[in-house]
Amino acid sequence: MENFSNAVCRRLATPASRRTLEGIRSLAFQPDPIQNRVMSVLARRGRIRSASLLVGLLLAAPAAATPPGYFVDSTQATADRPRHLVVSDGDFTLSIHRSFDGPLAKRLLGIAEATYPPRDVLMERAITRGMEIGPDSAHKPLWWCDGLGVSRVPYAVTAGAVDFYRKLTEQFRRHSFWGAWDHNLYWTDLTYKATIAPWPEYYVRRKVLSEVFVVEMSLSWSFDDGTFVPESIARRIVVLSPDGTVLEVQGDGETVENLFFSVHRGIGYVGSIGR
Repeated sequence: MENFSNAVCRRLATPASRRTLEGIRSLAFQPDPIQNRVMSVLARRGRIRSASLLVGLLLAAPAAATPPGYFVDSTQATADRPRHLVVSDGDFTLSIHRSFDGPLAKRLLGIAEATYPPRDVLMERAITRGMEIGPDSAHKPLWWCDGLGVSRVPYAVTAGAVDFYRKLTEQFRRHSFWGAWDHNLYWTDLTYKATIAPWPEYYVRRKVLSEVFVVEMSLSWSFDDGTFVPESIARRIVVLSPDGTVLEVQGDGETVENLFFSVHRGIGYVGSIGR
């Protein structure tokens, strides 16, 4: 499918089209004999402005917009975040890898990570399903709709989600177990990967998005409380235009939850998909 704005620009670049535009610009109101000179001048100026407006409309690209209800946290979008962070020693580990090439890709990746789903959707989901989201959900962008502390399950992969689990990990490494609630933790593990790449064309929802950047993110969080080992795996794709406009978000609300028995209890596995 041909991009409308590109097609218009190519159309306007042809000699015949340039002559057409020159003709539009040269349009002038032709007064009849009974009109005075002042009215003729005013009419001519108005006609020229109308022609200029027509040209502007032809050259304008279709307006792109963030998916309904989604918003970008401007503070998080520009925050300085580590490109790579690995802590592999001990019982509380993490691995963060953010891959990008150049300042533009870095800026767009930051925007993708700071894009949040509609708050009312997550609140309604929590209420309908009887989930507990905790008092820390007030006055901040939501990326979850279920779980307290270490048991929190991500609805969307965002900067807030990564920061939350990273801070828990760092806290546990200091032997401070606030947020573990009644869990006697043996270990926790956070893995986060994000990549960004330019795409000439990206097909989504029966349409083609041309000249875009595609961000792919994955987050895994798991812990062992001596009885069970819950694991949450969330993935997300964000499509952006080069100017930073978020065009598409995929994967939110499709978190995969696995539940294993701890080695301290026995051998087993239970799995569930979606929340």
